[in-house]
Amino acid sequence: MDGVGLRTAQRRTVWAWFPLLWLVFLAYPLIGFFDHPRPAAQWALFWGVTAGFVAVYARVFFFRDHAHATRWALAGWVYALLAYAALLPVIGGTATAFLIYGGSIIGYQTRVGLALWLAVLNVMVMVVPFWSGGYALADLAWLAPNMVFTLVAAYANHASFRRNVSDARLVQVQAEKEKLAADAERERIARDLHDLLGHTLSVIVLKSELAGKLAERDPARAAAEIRDVERISREALSEVRAAVSGYRGSGLNAELARAKVALDTAGIRLNVTHALPELPPATEQTAAMLLREAITNVVRHAQAHAVEVTLAPHGRGWQLTIRDDGVGGAGPEGSGLTGMRERLRAIGGTLERDGTRGTILTATLPGEDSGAAGAGLVTA
Repeated sequence: MDGVGLRTAQRRTVWAWFPLLWLVFLAYPLIGFFDHPRPAAQWALFWGVTAGFVAVYARVFFFRDHAHATRWALAGWVYALLAYAALLPVIGGTATAFLIYGGSIIGYQTRVGLALWLAVLNVMVMVVPFWSGGYALADLAWLAPNMVFTLVAAYANHASFRRNVSDARLVQVQAEKEKLAADAERERIARDLHDLLGHTLSVIVLKSELAGKLAERDPARAAAEIRDVERISREALSEVRAAVSGYRGSGLNAELARAKVALDTAGIRLNVTHALPELPPATEQTAAMLLREAITNVVRHAQAHAVEVTLAPHGRGWQLTIRDDGVGGAGPEGSGLTGMRERLRAIGGTLERDGTRGTILTATLPGEDSGAAGAGLVTA
């Protein structure tokens, strides 16, 4: 998942439990219920209605089903209206909380007109006791804000619903884009390998068959064919190594450009303290892969605002430092960093991690390619 999809998923996770806070307003019906002793029948009615309301509320806001959102919003609105009617004689004006909840619930669906009209109906129901003499004039001090809040809640939850639907579609589209990109990359690799090895392997097979036929009657020519097979095989091996190197990356500067795109998308600032020097091929490839792993971890886990990358001379080699101002910590390393330690060790480098203030990764890199490094790049 790229920075856009990750940030969207994180935002959805943070806001997913936000409706739980609104259940605090059930305190008003509870206060109205406990203001004096109640008979058993009222206890059963109040707690049965309240428990049913919490179940419907949870179904609308926590067990979300965008395809049937309007149906559940209507069911929740009807239940809130019935709860108000059932409990008004029991707890009085504090039952108005259920009308406000009804406006909130009906907003969480696709049709803004339906949300606002039914919220207006709830407001009209609120004032019925006032006009019938059930409320005193002083009650307008709390009734008017409740009326306004009911309408605001309906519209705000409709906007929240539309945002959640958009976020879900964005994540789905991003996942489809990543799948298409992966499919296209697999097709490209298959096409490249076919173009690269198809003809060469066919020639090797033909020359090997010819050498087998000539082995007894013309050994000299058979030996020449075998030498051609060896030469063609070595050329093919060199071409495969070059192709694999191309698949694995295009250098530290290109990886840095990709890192900037990912960080910008996630809202994280990238600061490169110096221009990146030219490194030996194996060293540069390892440094690029370390940068990629570090940036991936920052975007996914660090909750950082800024990342600083420094590559400076160090002894006979180089020192790559990647520092972020995120949460840090001394938790266990994932397989990515463990693998990078092994790759650095293979070329004669080291990797240190400091999680006391954000996270600091410090890698020492050799100034020249070693034989082990070259072998590591081919076989890893």
